[in-house]
Amino acid sequence: MKLPIAWLRDYLELTLSSDEIAARFAALGFPVEEIVRRPALSGVLAGRLSAVEKHPGADRLLVCTVDVGRARPLTIATAAANVAPGQVVPVATLGAQLAGLTIGPRKMRGIDSEGMLVSADELGLEAEWFEDGILQLDDGLEIGSNFIEAFRLSDDVLDVEVTANRVDAMSVLGLARELAAALGATVREPELQRTSGERAQELVRIESPDCRRFVAQRISGVTVHPAPFWMRVRLALAGQRPINNLVDISNFVMLEGAQPLHFYDFEHVAGGKLVVRDAREGEAIRTLDEEDRTLDPRFLVIADDREPQCIAGLKGAAPTEVTAATRELLVEAATFSGPRVRRMSVALGLRTEASSRHEKGLPLGLSSWGAARAAYLLAREGATPHAPFAAGAPDAHPAPIRVRVARFSELLGIAISAEDASQALRSLGFGVTGAAGDALEIVPPFWRGDVVIPEDVVEEAARIVGYDRIESALPAIVESTVTSDAYRTESRIAHALAARGYREAYTFSLQSAAVARRFESAGVSLPGPVVEIENPLSEEQRYLRFSLLPALLELAAKHADAEPYRIFEIGHVFGGGSPLQETPGAGWLLALPKSDEPAWRDGGFLTFKGESLAFVRALAGREADVVSATHAGWHPGKTAALLVDGKDVATIGAVDPRLLAAFDVGARAYFGWLRSADVPAYRAPHYAAPSKYPAVARDLALIVAPEIPALDIEHAVRAGADGAIAEVHVFDEYRGPQIEAGKKSVAVRVVLQRGDGTLTDAEADGHVATILASLRERCGARIRD
Repeated sequence: MKLPIAWLRDYLELTLSSDEIAARFAALGFPVEEIVRRPALSGVLAGRLSAVEKHPGADRLLVCTVDVGRARPLTIATAAANVAPGQVVPVATLGAQLAGLTIGPRKMRGIDSEGMLVSADELGLEAEWFEDGILQLDDGLEIGSNFIEAFRLSDDVLDVEVTANRVDAMSVLGLARELAAALGATVREPELQRTSGERAQELVRIESPDCRRFVAQRISGVTVHPAPFWMRVRLALAGQRPINNLVDISNFVMLEGAQPLHFYDFEHVAGGKLVVRDAREGEAIRTLDEEDRTLDPRFLVIADDREPQCIAGLKGAAPTEVTAATRELLVEAATFSGPRVRRMSVALGLRTEASSRHEKGLPLGLSSWGAARAAYLLAREGATPHAPFAAGAPDAHPAPIRVRVARFSELLGIAISAEDASQALRSLGFGVTGAAGDALEIVPPFWRGDVVIPEDVVEEAARIVGYDRIESALPAIVESTVTSDAYRTESRIAHALAARGYREAYTFSLQSAAVARRFESAGVSLPGPVVEIENPLSEEQRYLRFSLLPALLELAAKHADAEPYRIFEIGHVFGGGSPLQETPGAGWLLALPKSDEPAWRDGGFLTFKGESLAFVRALAGREADVVSATHAGWHPGKTAALLVDGKDVATIGAVDPRLLAAFDVGARAYFGWLRSADVPAYRAPHYAAPSKYPAVARDLALIVAPEIPALDIEHAVRAGADGAIAEVHVFDEYRGPQIEAGKKSVAVRVVLQRGDGTLTDAEADGHVATILASLRERCGARIRD
């Protein structure tokens, strides 16, 4: 949540810096993800335009006489078209510091301009959210006052992380209460509209238990115009676009106190009364975003006598939208079932600031507070609030909670007296009685619906007393044995890869549709149907991952640079079908800087193959065989399968260049994949003493069919050598005009060696003859002429 410190200061005195405030919030359990630094602004005063005249030497310039509370007015030339005599505007005087701009004296077509009239952009505000031109301020602002200090425009904005159970803290006032408790300060509570003795008009009827409480209030005599500047700037700094005074008051109350509101144009509410009910099958509604939506009984709606006028907690309907012609409002401040709002939000693919609060379960008491606060602000705009009407559950305080004083020490491990606990809880707005006895009776404030058991109370006291008082101590650790075969397999994989310089990554199992689209746009087929989640938390988490490769490529795109980048992940991948396929495994990736070597050589692939073979050898205790393979996602000519005892264990290769381009990976990248189920049992290698007799090496140039793999050739050589082979490997392959069509030439190095004596030339020749016979029989090979 965006928290402008300028807004925070409306409720308590602050002398801390932005970083100190952020540290306090973190200690309270609200970490600050970012401090958005505002530009350093100075030298801007509130001024009134006394006269506006055309520039004598330029058709597009105006010359303004501006009263800034000094002995004489300033003369300022401007190109803005939205200025007129009598307006109050911000005036940057000579020497003023704006966003990226320092004001100095200048001559504009022969006239000395003694400053500048200021627009939103020059103050670091969103230009599109304010006047097209010079900002228009409220008439009541003191002329000559410091404009920057009046609206605290140099104060930073905090991006605060709020946990899901603290919906009350999704508000400026809620966070102000937390900070005040930590600082021992007093909160200035906002003013509310006091109800008169007027009898409330029955404005709403509840027909669904999923509407727990509904406060409706009629407001007469409203007029639509821009909101006061102080409100507009508060909303803008909090990330909310100002619209007009009515819409802005609705948004302001929600951001201030966490209670979402909805305003209806009362003149367009058929029957003058609302009903909260389940939608009917096929019922249609056009929402404020101009989308036509078809509903069914899953949806909770607020309807009039004619049709639905709002999807509860989500979005209003067009017929009762507030417009410039609106003169009478019906204010809704309601409490709906959080899970139902969440389900409706998912079903419609629609999430709003209001729904993000409703779905977490608002406390009942916030509805009355929200209606009273809105009524007060509307009354300041000249409107007349009528008595509110409340339907549903009463907004009584939460039930009292009895907590033994000893319970604080039992749970926290430190001594907390009844007085310390009472003081901490009272600072948070809790009612406390019985401080002199062995137990406390705690009454949570109306805005706290998350405190329901004694352990909740203990946690609240601990946050204020300070978790830093809890001493660091190692707990007693009982030795235990993990018996999971899956855990042992994953541990073996992780240690083997880490030993080869790979670092482990953890990425999300859920991903957006963009991942599959990248594969498809690159022309790379997916391994199978992608599994879609029925109730995703967001569009970014709608699908289960089908491969570990995309996440590792995204990491490589961000972190791979001039140095080799090695990373691996152990996790599950998913495939569609019936039943759903869930496959645990490991993926490892090597990214290397671009190279000038020819593409056919690719030393990076040889490096990766060597590391992968060493990895499999560490898992199996024996060497793996390498055979050519083809798989989607890998380079079609640089992919191999690793075999142990003839069984496919892993696939390795260069990543398809089209995928590298799709994921913006500028480096060369190589990827390996191993299924956990395919990890071979470890076989301890046995020592064999090397032969002390000399070896004989022979190179054979063979002609074979192009589909014969190198591995088959090596096997045929070993089969024909009758145990005399010390080493054999295929080291070259040639295809070209010097070879007959439909054939290839393969060069094989054979190393012969005996363990009981020296091989003679005749014996070596005999072994070569049997090797050639084996190659002819098994591979159809012959010696190249």
